[in-house]
Amino acid sequence: MLRLKTWGQACLTIVLLILGILLALQFRTQRLLASSLEAQKTEDLVAMWKNSNAKRSQLIQEINELEEQLQSLTTSWGESDKAQAALEKEVTRLKTALGLMPVKGPGITVTFTGDSPLLDTDLIDLVNELWVSGAEAIAINDHRVTPATFIVDKEEGPTIYHTVNGHKLLYPIVIKAIGDPDTLEKGLTFTGGILDNLNTLYNIRPTVKKHQEIKIPAAPPVNLKYGRPAKEEPS
Repeated sequence: MLRLKTWGQACLTIVLLILGILLALQFRTQRLLASSLEAQKTEDLVAMWKNSNAKRSQLIQEINELEEQLQSLTTSWGESDKAQAALEKEVTRLKTALGLMPVKGPGITVTFTGDSPLLDTDLIDLVNELWVSGAEAIAINDHRVTPATFIVDKEEGPTIYHTVNGHKLLYPIVIKAIGDPDTLEKGLTFTGGILDNLNTLYNIRPTVKKHQEIKIPAAPPVNLKYGRPAKEEPS
């Protein structure tokens, strides 16, 4: 029983740490978004604001749900083997949601060749559209997209290239998304949608393919220098 209690306390610590990471990642994402606003067009700012606001609401809802589940687990972890199994399942789910575990499942791939005059905002819009269409996990050239991911263009002499979390993207650029393949495809290809606009305005024609199973790797672990889990003070 002592061993079970020690193990349960360790799992609760992990859950608290992951919750703290989620909060820190949300804050970091908002800071990165704010730092890039000056270079954006008005219509891009409106679209980015809507996407960011929707993602923020989703994260807040997720945090509230996690806090409720954590409270439930805290009161029941030592009662039986079922509580131990629930802790294991919850830790796995949290790590998966944060992109800290590899995943596989049905989905689509979107491939851009080297003649595509893409901008970093195009990639950001595409990723946001996939989230809105129900994607559960996304990767760009096998770089897992998480709440902390930043996509920016950088200059190398006369050449401009894209980066994900500071890593240079080489063509072909392949975006993988796990979710319902039909829904994800329709979310990108409907008339007036993002791919239709890229095609009409810039002659960018990526290849979209549906797959029964694709694999997306885990994101590197996040090392927080300043952030740590904080307990709410009683009001």
